[in-house]
Amino acid sequence: MMEAMNKDQLEPGLLQIFRWYVILRGIFYLLTPLTNSLFDSKHPLYSEPELSLMAIFFVVNILLLGAYLFNPWVQRFLGNAYLPVALIVAAVGLILEQHYISGMRGFWQPLPFLYILLLLVAWQYRFSYVLVFTFGTLLLDIVLMQLSPPPQIPRFIPSERELSMVYGRMITSTVSYLVLGYVVNRMITAQRAQRQKLSDANLKLVQHAATVEQLTLSRERNRISRELHDTLAHTLSALAVQFDALSTVMEPLPEKARSLIERMQQTTRSGLDETRRTLRNLRASPLEEMGLSLAIRAISQDFAARTACNVELELPDTIEGLVPDVEQCFYRVAQEALANIARHAAAQNVSVCLTHNKAGLQMTIADDGRGFDAEKGIPGDRLGMQGMYERAGIIGARLRVESSPAAGTTLELTLAENAP
Repeated sequence: MMEAMNKDQLEPGLLQIFRWYVILRGIFYLLTPLTNSLFDSKHPLYSEPELSLMAIFFVVNILLLGAYLFNPWVQRFLGNAYLPVALIVAAVGLILEQHYISGMRGFWQPLPFLYILLLLVAWQYRFSYVLVFTFGTLLLDIVLMQLSPPPQIPRFIPSERELSMVYGRMITSTVSYLVLGYVVNRMITAQRAQRQKLSDANLKLVQHAATVEQLTLSRERNRISRELHDTLAHTLSALAVQFDALSTVMEPLPEKARSLIERMQQTTRSGLDETRRTLRNLRASPLEEMGLSLAIRAISQDFAARTACNVELELPDTIEGLVPDVEQCFYRVAQEALANIARHAAAQNVSVCLTHNKAGLQMTIADDGRGFDAEKGIPGDRLGMQGMYERAGIIGARLRVESSPAAGTTLELTLAENAP
């Protein structure tokens, strides 16, 4: 009756409404014998064994549908087919009930519950699925009328007037389905568009905040670097010069004094070298000075020199038009990935590829090392992996890590061109 549905996630609250629908149907089933006995103690629903068995069948149908909707394992197992199966079973059951039971003029009337199912379809899917639901239920109703007329109970043999009323009900319900489904679907579509705009605005706000944070951090690091360069580095440099002058002026020196001065000179020069190295790292400006492509080339070459790995680079000369937070993300992910390879992979060959085209920006880093279980993360380094995923999420990029023991690791970071 319904074709394959789309693969969207369930709308918030929809499954809960469907479960309440099943509960309400169960309540109406319990009320039907009571109300029918009040109005007509000899109601044919209970005088005909076939109809009694049919009523029991529909009760079992409701119980099974309830078990289906309240079992999370079924949802995980069926995935995208979970909701369509439930809608089809519920709709077919209601139409059968309407055909065989409600036509006997009992209290039970399934039509309102068909409207609930229609609302669920319009809520979750496109209007084309509302059309499938509407005409599918109509077709099933017509087929049942033609091939299997309602039970011929003497008091209720349908006349031509009654049959015309039945077909009139079909037409009326079909038109009302289409109108109601269209209105609800338009409202839900507008709501989804608003949610998407809000999500995009939140993402842009997060990106802007991340960019401001990175720029503020970079400026503060540069300021601290300048201050330390003008104070500590100059002081250590002047101290090293003074020690050299002291050793020259006080010739000849006692052996013990000379040894002490040499150690002081060595300590001062070592401290000066360490200070300069720290100042270079503190400035953290390879992206500002070289751009993303050259900065990744630099850390890759440094990685190759430190590890003696064979590093194959496939990088463009320059990449224009990237915002700072995107450059920071790709640079830091490359930095973390290479650091993980150096610490854990024991690789012989590493490839670093960066491409930028109409489809977007993509970086791939692969090694032939020992690999790991990607679901568990690198042993002892889960925070590094988590940090890479968080950085990718901030800019709306997709990070994929494929690895297995003794099979190497491939990391792929992709940012679509139309990503916010």
